[in-house]
Amino acid sequence: MKIESRNIARVFRHYTLPSVAALMVSGMYQIVDGMFIGHFLGVEGLAAINMAWPWIGVLFGVGLMVGMGGGVQCAIFQGAGERERAGEILGQGFWLLLFLGGLTGLLLIQGSAFFLALQGARGPVEAFGTEYLRVMGFSAPVVLGSIALPLWIRNLGAPRLATFCIVTGALGNIGLDYLFIAHFGWGLKGAALATVVAESLSVAMGLFFILGSYGRVRLGHRHFRLRPRLWAAILGAGFSSMVMYLYISFEILLHNTLFMKYGGAVQVAAFAVVGYVMAFYYMFAEGVAGGMQPLVSHFFGAGQARAIRRVVRLGLWVVLGSGVLLTLSLVLYPMWAVSIFVKEDPDLFDAAALGMRLHLFALFLDGFIVLAASFFQSMSMAQKATLIAVGNMLIQLPFLAFLPKTLGLYGVWLALPLSNILFSLLVLLLFMRQLEGLKKPGFLAE
Repeated sequence: MKIESRNIARVFRHYTLPSVAALMVSGMYQIVDGMFIGHFLGVEGLAAINMAWPWIGVLFGVGLMVGMGGGVQCAIFQGAGERERAGEILGQGFWLLLFLGGLTGLLLIQGSAFFLALQGARGPVEAFGTEYLRVMGFSAPVVLGSIALPLWIRNLGAPRLATFCIVTGALGNIGLDYLFIAHFGWGLKGAALATVVAESLSVAMGLFFILGSYGRVRLGHRHFRLRPRLWAAILGAGFSSMVMYLYISFEILLHNTLFMKYGGAVQVAAFAVVGYVMAFYYMFAEGVAGGMQPLVSHFFGAGQARAIRRVVRLGLWVVLGSGVLLTLSLVLYPMWAVSIFVKEDPDLFDAAALGMRLHLFALFLDGFIVLAASFFQSMSMAQKATLIAVGNMLIQLPFLAFLPKTLGLYGVWLALPLSNILFSLLVLLLFMRQLEGLKKPGFLAE
């Protein structure tokens, strides 16, 4: 379907539904990961994967930065009718995947033991986490490609294929999780291998489309000549997406450290369970934002402010409406979510149920923050998008510094939702001001 269609709601569904489906399946495979780890490795496995995640989040963030940055720039140039420039952006994106994949992979391999010890990991928790990080580090370029390529495909006018790539990788991951963890008993090393092998399928499909003659932009040898001056444009446009992942990693890192101080491995494992549920909604919000992004970028390049406002309103209704319903269900009856991961450990079950109620009572605000950051990023307003991402991370620091000292374990659980309430008010002011600014005739120049 052409973006220029007059039916904005229909175009929104055409782009958003595949994006949401892809990331929801991705979120589902993470939940299945947690189910296998929780049932076969118990508290130590859940604690280890949660202590490894902040560093995997760095890897995911770099892939999202290259993917979103390249996708935004590519869509804007297509909207402006400059397809040659769009091809140059994609060509340089491949160089960035190789260079940054090697760099981040080396960081994970060499620093895994230090990263885990920083959070207080010891014994089996440290051993499980180290083997997971090393497998992911050696496979870093593939992991980055599995994140970036579907975003480029979506911006080349094939959102359904982008979804199919992600779904193929996610379903493959679920099947290999069973084989490697449940059948072969390879522990977290098996979980990492399942991820890498499955995502290799997604990368292969993406390369076949992008390098073939199927998309709106046909790539040739000239597009792959090194042009480092374009790297800054790609990384700048996608930087806020990386910071959002860094925010998640940073938040998990601090919480893990504090949970080890005020509770121990059981509390870290409970936080892992809560985190899987939180990540599922976050993926949904990212899916809506990802489907919205090509539309906003295109309409921004074409100078159609009214269409931008209509797309954003639709996105808000979907993200906030679903977020409020999920939040209510978790606060009123958290046991349904906890029982997915925990069966025979009453201490872990009780700790996770408490965490659901305390940590996720403002969950829907995360969706609003994700959508607001994507709104600015889609119009290549990197500074404002980055401001939201960095602010969301920094505002937690005083809450995490003082609440645990006064409330103990409860303070650790409550730090995130309370800081999100305050920060959402600030983001709302910036967001509404920009929406009003789109009504001005010269909004493209702002």
